[in-house]
Formats: sequence, C-alpha cells, structure tokens
Amino acid sequence: MEQYARQMLGVNLHEIPGFGRTAILTLMSEVGESIHRFTSAKAFAKWLGFTPNNKASGGKVLSRKTLKNKLNLPNTFRQVANSIGNMKDSNPLVNFFRRVAFKSSRKKAITATARKVAVLIYTMLKNGEAYQPEKLERDKEQVKVMQIRKIKKNLHKFGISIQDLGWNVDFKSA
Repeated sequence: MEQYARQMLGVNLHEIPGFGRTAILTLMSEVGESIHRFTSAKAFAKWLGFTPNNKASGGKVLSRKTLKNKLNLPNTFRQVANSIGNMKDSNPLVNFFRRVAFKSSRKKAITATARKVAVLIYTMLKNGEAYQPEKLERDKEQVKVMQIRKIKKNLHKFGISIQDLGWNVDFKSA
C-alpha cells in the first residue's frame, strides 16, 4: 500500500510521524492525486477548516472559532496531531505540539499541529520533496536571539536598565 501511495503521490508520506496507512488512504480518497487545485498551503488549510473564521462587527472581533467541516480528512489530521502529542520521543512536531499546549490548551495544540501537518503535506506534494524534519526545527541561535529580544522588551517596558540588575552583558548584538 505504501509503495502504491508513493508511486501515485510521488513522495513517501509514511515518513511523517503519526501519519499511517489510514491517514494516507483518507488523503488519497478526499484530495486525489493532484493537490494542485489549491493555490497555496493557506488555501488547503482553509479548505480543511484549520484557519480561524474571524467574525467581527464594528472593528471588534466577536468570534475566532475554526469552521465545522463535514469531510473526514480534517478529523484524520486531528487524529494524527493527537498521536503526535502522545509520542514520547522528541521530534520537531512533538516539540511544536508541546509548546502550543503549554501556552494554551491541548485542543488548540491539536488544531495547530494538524494545520502544520497539512501545510507540511501540501508542501511535500507540491514540490515533490521528502520529509525533512531539520527544516521544522528552530535553530538554537534563532531561539536565543528571540529570548534576548523578549528580555530587552520586558526590561524597557518596566523601565529597568541592565546596570540596575548588575549584569555585565552586552545585549546590543541581538
């Protein structure tokens, strides 16, 4: 089955963590061979119902819920995301799931990870490239720069200088 899917789709989707036979069969049955009917990954995620449907009135956002969808594919992606959340070993998708779940809730983390998997699959099918987990990993230097920016912003917000803390650290490089 995996060989037929690889031949038909042009990539091995089985390499994605949590993406098994049933998910591949559901994707092939609902989308078909060609993902080219979607103009972008954003359009694919919108079709799946993973983007928020912002309802606003008078400039005020009233609701940000995702749309209900009667297709089987969004639920399959949510199941894949849930299985990613239950994984013990560390990989970029598990780290993303845990980061979102820590900030908000498990339910939102499932939807966000499902969207990330959908965009990943769209990109793989559109470009014909294999799954590359290193592309999903944040660079440690990038994380460090982001943390330094956040610290600088909070220090400025509260009117605290670095000299007040007694630090001999040069934050000007970040």
